[in-house]
Amino acid sequence: MQLRLIPKSLAVRIFFLMAGGIVAATFLSRWVIEKLYINELEQLGRTSAIERISDVVRVLDAIPREARPQAAAGISFERLAVSFPAQIGNGAEVEPALSDKLARGIRRAPGKVSLEALPPPPCTPDVMPDCKDLAKRFAAELALADGQPVRVEYTTRWIKIGDADWVPWVIGIAMLVVLAWLSVRIATRPLRALAEHATGLGRDLRRKPLDENGPTEVRDAAHAFNTMQAQIRRQIDERTQMLAAIAHDLKTPLTRMRLRLELIDEDALRNKFSEDLGAMQSLIDEGLDFARSVDAQEQAQRIDLSALLDSLCEDARDTGQAVAFKGEAGIIIPARANALRRVFLNLMDNAVKYGGDAEVSVSRQGGEIAVRVRDHGPGIPPDQLENVLKPYFRLEGSRSRETGGTGLGLAIAANLVNAQGGRLKLRNHPDGGLEAEVKIAG
Repeated sequence: MQLRLIPKSLAVRIFFLMAGGIVAATFLSRWVIEKLYINELEQLGRTSAIERISDVVRVLDAIPREARPQAAAGISFERLAVSFPAQIGNGAEVEPALSDKLARGIRRAPGKVSLEALPPPPCTPDVMPDCKDLAKRFAAELALADGQPVRVEYTTRWIKIGDADWVPWVIGIAMLVVLAWLSVRIATRPLRALAEHATGLGRDLRRKPLDENGPTEVRDAAHAFNTMQAQIRRQIDERTQMLAAIAHDLKTPLTRMRLRLELIDEDALRNKFSEDLGAMQSLIDEGLDFARSVDAQEQAQRIDLSALLDSLCEDARDTGQAVAFKGEAGIIIPARANALRRVFLNLMDNAVKYGGDAEVSVSRQGGEIAVRVRDHGPGIPPDQLENVLKPYFRLEGSRSRETGGTGLGLAIAANLVNAQGGRLKLRNHPDGGLEAEVKIAG
């Protein structure tokens, strides 16, 4: 199975882009701030070390050489150490700005000065409780006023950016990510409303239009969608009215033709004309029913689907049809009762007409209700299973014109099922015959 790295949802895509940008920007800013922070504090540490070294050198310059070791021991503490090496080492030469600062501090030219930046001494909390705050040790070597070399080591302190400092950053990132998700949800809400309205439009063309508010692009899209909805509804109304007018206008000549049939003396000819008129009337009625099935206006209500199917099967048996019903009792769903009645009557009639019998069953499948109508006829070629749901499509052989079908029964059923948010599917049963399955949200 192929792994999808790009999510399908536009909202999720935008959220990941925003969240990724927030996290990347946070880490980048954190890195920049830390670098600037470290560089600035190191420079401050050098300056602070030069000041302390200046103080030490100025004190030692003022006392005799023999008294200096005792004085050095007296001024030394955990972060300051004074010693007297044999000669000045080869550490890095002090920067000119720091050398000038040292000269002003000791009130003379320092001569050769070496400065080293060293790691702080090992942390020993029992000796120095705040040793975790030690930053860097600076060691300076230079000559006192009488030429004696001296080494002064000073360890600076700073508040380092440690693990605990990440807590506010993590909280900030989390708040920004939540804000990004809320922003994405708000920004894509009109798109979700448009998608929901488009889905519902297939079930109810007369539903309330979309609210035309929000950003300009959203208002334009909603207005275009509402205009499209109005145009589709008007076209369907015009088609239905046209078909209704044609059906009405054809009733008069059909009635006259039926009256004139009575004037034909030959029984065989009269019966043939009567059958043709009946077929014409059936075509007109079912054509009008098909047009109306696209624009079902019946209001949905809670119905007992099990009772409805049982009643339809019982009525069919009363007329001599081989129809059986089995399934769960008490399945209640919100639906258009008359439309569903027409759907299952068409499917049962189709099964009995072409398969000789009908087995009707109903069951729950997760959040859906499945109704199956099966016959034991010859079935349908697999490549024609979808075509028979199209209007005016008829198969040859057992499902031909001689059976009296108009090719609209299954198409009307499919339209009525789709109008209720369900779906109608045909398949050849493994044990023979054709099975029509209707699935509706339960």
